Amino acid sequence: MKRWIAVLLAAFAGGAWAAESGVLAKAGPLKQEPFADAATVAELPAAAPLEVLARQGAWMKVTASGQTGWVRLLSVRLAVGAPARAAESGLAKAANVALSGSSGTAVATGVRGLDREQIANAAPNPVEAARLEAYAASGDRARSFAQAGPLAEQTVPYLQ
Repeated sequence: MKRWIAVLLAAFAGGAWAAESGVLAKAGPLKQEPFADAATVAELPAAAPLEVLARQGAWMKVTASGQTGWVRLLSVRLAVGAPARAAESGLAKAANVALSGSSGTAVATGVRGLDREQIANAAPNPVEAARLEAYAASGDRARSFAQAGPLAEQTVPYLQ
């Protein structure tokens, strides 16, 4: 019964989803699947126009340069005035819930790491290293803190 309702809702709401358009904020790979280690379909230049077909986690399925694949969500800059998912009709939202078990509403925070080029060109910053050292607690102060609470001193070997 659930499946039948989902099929009906999808049929009626089929036209409710409009594709979003945008550009690639910086040059990057178009991946075959939504994974960092997936095969690369093509290398896209910065400002490459694209059409968003779907979203999955931190990835967007797009069509760009005549090819379809996945790019990182944070690499896409949507066009001004692009249709927003929040503007979906009630019927479209109901179909989304029926098909996926989710309202389609999600909140996520992205954290960007360092890419290979940034790591290769990294240089130490002595000023920031000294600033970091200023936060270190002395051994005596750490022991005093531990004794004030229910903490026990413990030595942990470094991981190799």
